[in-house]
Amino acid sequence: MSGGPARSPELSLAQARRIALRAQLLDRPPADGAAVTAVTAARVRSVLRSLGAVQLDAVNVLVRSHYLTLYSRLGAYEPALLDDVVYRRRHGFEYWGHAASLLPVELQPALRWRMTRRAEQASWQRFRDRVERERPGYLDALTAEVAARGPLAYTDLTDKAQRDRAAIDHQYADSTLLWYRWSDGKSALEGLFDAGELAAAGRRGFERLYDLPERVLPAPVLAEATPSLEDGQRELVRRAMAALGVATARDVADYFRMPGVETRARLRELVAAGELEPVRVEGWAEPAWLAPVSVPRSAGGRALLSPFDSLLWERGRVERLFGFRHSFELYVKPEKREFGYFVLPFLLGDALVARVDVKADRARGALLVPGAFAEDGAELAAVVPALAGELRRLADWLELDAIDVGSRGMLAAPLRRALA
Repeated sequence: MSGGPARSPELSLAQARRIALRAQLLDRPPADGAAVTAVTAARVRSVLRSLGAVQLDAVNVLVRSHYLTLYSRLGAYEPALLDDVVYRRRHGFEYWGHAASLLPVELQPALRWRMTRRAEQASWQRFRDRVERERPGYLDALTAEVAARGPLAYTDLTDKAQRDRAAIDHQYADSTLLWYRWSDGKSALEGLFDAGELAAAGRRGFERLYDLPERVLPAPVLAEATPSLEDGQRELVRRAMAALGVATARDVADYFRMPGVETRARLRELVAAGELEPVRVEGWAEPAWLAPVSVPRSAGGRALLSPFDSLLWERGRVERLFGFRHSFELYVKPEKREFGYFVLPFLLGDALVARVDVKADRARGALLVPGAFAEDGAELAAVVPALAGELRRLADWLELDAIDVGSRGMLAAPLRRALA
């Protein structure tokens, strides 16, 4: 007689941390003292493929987030190499992965179901109908202009179709409408991009350049048959699990921002196919899944992480794994910030042990560190010299000659001494 259903294997929290760090390529520090030229396009492409998605963000007080994500894993490298790999060599493409992201180009077919959903959204259909009523032929003319003159940014459009704020009927205060584009041209470009009818050919500064997909994406990728929704989602779940190592359904859904119900269905299918294994993780209330990996015996990471780093995307997971409360204070009023505007968590070993508020003052040639904060229980004798070393390396990479540590946080004074 059966003894009941088989129990899922168990992982200690330390094992789960090590698996997660290895999956994110953060279980060991980048090579010390390596020349910038030592990092090749092949290595950049390898990191992009392993992570599955690298988030883009407009904040540039230090360096754009996507460049920092690669730096945390590769050490000093030439940021233009990432642009080269994605936009010129066409090994990557830009689309909605986890928020706006750079993704391996081979994932484009797996995301076509998302493009179809965006194209069929009621809000996009209402927009198209309104624009056609108010500006007959505008969308066709915009697409024709991109075809004739692309790649184009919004600011390059002959007719930007800007809207008069006073003529727009809405119930909101202007202070709450900072997100509103006030331009049918901008909304049209972004809607066509979301629907897969246009693609991102590159960036001018941080302004997206739009072009026809056939002029941006490699022909073999475009020629691939479009997977079913289920097949496309399964591929995204595989990629998310490879980048997470061990994860709950919520963690997996968050990685590529997939619906929770569909993510759980795809997880069950991959378990049934023998590609994933259900596990229980010490201290986790929810069931988890494990990618087919061995459990590392140790993790010796050392990295300053962008606040938009893929290790940190799902804040609940960060707290479950590391006991670390990851917070974004970019949009918080200065007087209400606890840590600062652009704060980098510091990974040492298998723990997030500190965080530093940073800014590049290029006019002075200085890396500014207004605040430095240790996590509870962090061993300062180990944290301070390691963090000082990472700040030196970061300043060198950014070609900043000085490091100016402010007064906020218990690590500020010992860091100043260590850097002196």
